[in-house]
Formats: sequence, structure tokens, C-alpha cells
Amino acid sequence: MFKWMYSEEINTEASAEQIWALWEDVATWPCWDKELEWVELSGVFKAGAVGNMKLKKGPKVTFTLDKVIKNLCFSNYAKLPLTRMIFDHEYIGSTKSSSSNNRIRHTVNMSGLFAPLYGGHYWIEN
Repeated sequence: MFKWMYSEEINTEASAEQIWALWEDVATWPCWDKELEWVELSGVFKAGAVGNMKLKKGPKVTFTLDKVIKNLCFSNYAKLPLTRMIFDHEYIGSTKSSSSNNRIRHTVNMSGLFAPLYGGHYWIEN
């Protein structure tokens, strides 16, 4: 089986509560993820909830929230033909007094026959 991974991390002065408010409101995801056209979720933002997202340069994808830990992290997964994608989102609070050392990490993992194809497209576009 083929695997592909991409991770990006940024510093932020935003609090965990501020970032969580953006993550929990899936309609805002295209504001911070330039690959998305729109996102919708049926139900409450919790593990097991199912939604749909439309990629700007790809198909509509159904996703499921997998792990949801308020103000800390969430992950969701989606299936493309012969490939599974896992998206991890983490808020890493600073242990120092300066809030500018808070970090946000977004990681995409793909596994399956077409992972290099889908991953390569993402890498080239970014």
C-alpha cells in the first residue's frame, strides 16, 4: 500500500478557544484552508458526525469526524477511490508566558493505491 503525508505548522497568538470556534464552525473552513470551496456538517461537531466538503480542484467528499477533543484537536477522515485520507488538526499551547508561541499543526495522511496521485497533486498545487 502507498502512503503520503504532508504537515504544516504555524505560530499564532490566538487562544485555544478562538481557534476552536473556527474549527467547530465548518462553514469557515474555506477561510483557513484554501483547498476547500465549501463544507457542511449534519449535526453537532463531535466524533461520528458526518459532513461533506467540496474541494476547489476536486470532487465533493464525504468525511467523518473521528477524534474530537475540545480546544485541543480534532481529526476527520474521508475516502476517495482506492485511497483513505486522514486530516489531523492540533492546537499546541505554549508553555511559555508569551502567547505568540502557540502553534497550530495541520497534517494530511493518505494511504491506498492512489495516495501518490492525490498527494502529488496537493504537493504541486501548494
